[in-house]
Amino acid sequence: MTLPEDYDRRIARILSKIEAIRDRRFQISVGTWPPVWDPPITEEEAAVFEGAHRIRLPEEYRRFITTTAAGGSQPFYGLVPLGEEDSAPARPFPYQLDRFPYFLYMTEEEMEAFDYDEIGNGWIPLCTEGCGMDSILVVNSSDPAVYGTVWYFDFANDFGTAPMRDKQTGRPFHFLDWLEYWADRTAGLDDDAYFSFAETIQLPPPPDNPDIMGRKMGWIS
Repeated sequence: MTLPEDYDRRIARILSKIEAIRDRRFQISVGTWPPVWDPPITEEEAAVFEGAHRIRLPEEYRRFITTTAAGGSQPFYGLVPLGEEDSAPARPFPYQLDRFPYFLYMTEEEMEAFDYDEIGNGWIPLCTEGCGMDSILVVNSSDPAVYGTVWYFDFANDFGTAPMRDKQTGRPFHFLDWLEYWADRTAGLDDDAYFSFAETIQLPPPPDNPDIMGRKMGWIS
């Protein structure tokens, strides 16, 4: 069991990493740099949101927004404040860590039959990189392994959605993993460089089907 003090120590470590690079001058920072953070919300405000959607926010995210910052100008276009979601948190998230929609692995018929009505279920937004490339946090799932994980979400460019994972361990990201990855990755950038959370995706081997879109388009051998 992770205690609130453990979250506090990790949050402090992440903030110190961000503070260490605040004087860098990135040519591509998207949102305001150095980061500007919004005041935290109260426990009561978090509870009102939870009651309205019949959920419990993941503890490390809840701790961050009630003790540190409810939103901010980073990562990318900024941490989205609670309550500004364009999603349906009260409905369960429809995907599993090993079962998710990746359009290049689908056939044309599967893409045409895809149910877009459920893609907004069970999550809240964390940030957007622009052009429909977003990070989302799962707040409602019957699977405890999925609840609290962070996913890359891009249906605007026919990617789909998939869990973000640690490159070394394969462990799915949770909120503080996601935020610390951004801090570490940003610290390692050249002043004119850029990265995307898409690089954290680990896909299974493609289906043995010549008709999947990735093969028909020549992007998968």
